[in-house]
Amino acid sequence: MAKKLFSDDNVRKSSLKIVGAYVSCPKDKSTQHKGFFIIDADSAPTVTKFFGPMTVDVRPVVPFSDAAKTL
Repeated sequence: MAKKLFSDDNVRKSSLKIVGAYVSCPKDKSTQHKGFFIIDADSAPTVTKFFGPMTVDVRPVVPFSDAAKTL
């Protein structure tokens, strides 16, 4: 499923851009892994639609340098 989801063709059709993708790979195989993605998209629903039935937590972010200006 992941191979098809993240294929170049499928990502291209989705109108989003995957900037970075990371996954936790616990040594304990009974523990679930978790993926972390930096995605450039026009909206949260676009991201949710791309991941289909997977549970996703979409959080808008800004560069740290921008956030630091407000501290």
